[in-house]
Amino acid sequence: MTALCTTLPDHLRLLLVDDHRIFLDGLALALAPLARGLQVDTAQNAAEAEQRLQQQTYDLILLDLRLPDEPGLELLQRWLARGEGTPVAILSASDSAVDAQAALAAGALGFIPKSADGKALRQAVTRVLLGETLPAPSSTSPLTPRQLEILQLLAEGLPNKAISRQLGLAEDTVKTHLKALFETFEVHTRTACVSAAHQRGWL
Repeated sequence: MTALCTTLPDHLRLLLVDDHRIFLDGLALALAPLARGLQVDTAQNAAEAEQRLQQQTYDLILLDLRLPDEPGLELLQRWLARGEGTPVAILSASDSAVDAQAALAAGALGFIPKSADGKALRQAVTRVLLGETLPAPSSTSPLTPRQLEILQLLAEGLPNKAISRQLGLAEDTVKTHLKALFETFEVHTRTACVSAAHQRGWL
């Protein structure tokens, strides 16, 4: 056990929320050296996680971004809205700085990529348990200046025709940019696109 980990109490209880059983088992194994009395509970979807939280109190929840029944960030925001005090760190297969920033904006205390090795994982979890917020990787917006302009007008509620008139673009060009925006944010509606942009701090 590293010196870093000895600052943690002997008895810790963690909740791991991920829909891949093999990953959960491996994660529990990787975290085992954190504390002598470490207890790890698991949940494979949002409903199971809610059930666990009603039955137990936890020192930390490690939450996957993508669950089969509800997005991880929506679940996190619901917990925060009702005053759930357990710290949450996001674990994700994504290494995207955009996802990391969205997680921190939603109230997570850290974003840990699943590609992290056991030592890096334990160090990240230790820092969160000790009250630190892990900084997100720095990232500039991957959107073009034109896409950012369209996003801003979208947020103002303008229809395609008004956007094309205001920016001096063909309506088909506006539609092409909108399609690219929807793909970037992985959404299907204008409202969801604006909401996702707000979450990432791009509006």
